[in-house]
Amino acid sequence: MDIIQNDQYVLVQRKSQVSLHQLPKKQGKIWTIKVGRDQVDLSSAVGKPHGTFKLSKNSTSNSKVLILEPADDIVEMKEILKDLGSGESNKEIWDDGTSQQLKKEDIEQLRGQGLTGSEIVSQLVENSKTFQIKTEFSQEKYLNKKEEKYSEWVEILKPSIRLLAKFYHSQDPIKILNLRSDTLAMIMSLANVKSNGKYGIFDGGCQGLITAAMLDRIQGMGTVWNLFLKGTPQKQAIHSMNFTPEQLKPLKNCSLFKLKEALAKEDSTEEVPAKMQKLDEEAAPPLELGSLDGLVVACRRPSNIAKELQLSEVYIQFRECNLAVNLKLTEAWFRSYQVLPLRTHPEVMMSGSGGYVLSGIKVVSAVIAACNNTEIKNLIMYFNKPGSRFFFFSNLRIILTELCTHGKSRITTDVTVLFLRIRTRVFRQYVPLAEKKNVDRFQMKD
Repeated sequence: MDIIQNDQYVLVQRKSQVSLHQLPKKQGKIWTIKVGRDQVDLSSAVGKPHGTFKLSKNSTSNSKVLILEPADDIVEMKEILKDLGSGESNKEIWDDGTSQQLKKEDIEQLRGQGLTGSEIVSQLVENSKTFQIKTEFSQEKYLNKKEEKYSEWVEILKPSIRLLAKFYHSQDPIKILNLRSDTLAMIMSLANVKSNGKYGIFDGGCQGLITAAMLDRIQGMGTVWNLFLKGTPQKQAIHSMNFTPEQLKPLKNCSLFKLKEALAKEDSTEEVPAKMQKLDEEAAPPLELGSLDGLVVACRRPSNIAKELQLSEVYIQFRECNLAVNLKLTEAWFRSYQVLPLRTHPEVMMSGSGGYVLSGIKVVSAVIAACNNTEIKNLIMYFNKPGSRFFFFSNLRIILTELCTHGKSRITTDVTVLFLRIRTRVFRQYVPLAEKKNVDRFQMKD
């Protein structure tokens, strides 16, 4: 059974409200967080298993900060509907703001008296003039809305790749390049990430989510080269996963700038730190010898890494140069459904697109040497390990690169080639009617 411990990350969820928090390093330190409108002592959950907790008033203190107690029996607010009637239509209900007799001050007074969330919602239902004439569906929506504010039940969840991907995408999708959980699963599947493998990842805007997914997949057996340009690599998701030292052992950081110098064997006047120099020396042999089993590049503006190419142009280049067979250009698409009695339908708000995937199987052919595109030719020739795959992920452009080195002159193995491109934002440009000349009123620009 997993126990909540100090200096670990946890996900705190109350209905649709989710937040990520790190527990204090010091034992016994009070760590207060905000859950909705409530102040909660998160450190009170230390030493207890992950699961559902009840927000309770601290009997040993007069503070308004609530503590977390493990919940055995959970009482849902829908139980309130059992003894109440409902109407057949909402046409007689007017939303004039006078249906609720309890004022804001009255509700705060009830909260100050220590009433639970269920008791407060019961008071709101009793003092509502229109609740019993609402339809059953409207009553349930009303209770769900109030439960978001006043529910005393919260879940303390252990972070996982699926939960973190969903959390980051719901909070700010731009910070992870609009990477959805289903697209992340596709990357892991198509890149064939598995134990005892060697993989490279350039994470330029996903908070380390793809790197964390690789580490979680190989479970301490293999190697993950975390490539970055300058500064330090993104590791927020890696820290949030609470990996053990054994699970973090395969992770090796490597600067592409330093790697280029090491592979080119150029003498640099800049003094390189001993630790960084050691990482570069360790990184050079496997990358130079082409022993990587897979490569994933994820960045917002990858023009600093390689020459930009549209995904459709990459498709054409592969066809013209006969570099691969079974080429497929597909779109990653996912739809969420609400599943409730008599109310099953697609979610009203959902992501429009999960990106595009170009996949195929590289063939051994003499026409590689005759390919006019140097970037494609060098990249394909670079990955010469049997069964190796490379995968590019970007929310703007698909790019190709030599990864700061030149591949070997010949390639004699089959390589699966994978690409992905996230759809760019669509901007609407308004054209006045007076200026309209054989154009639509709204022009779509990519």
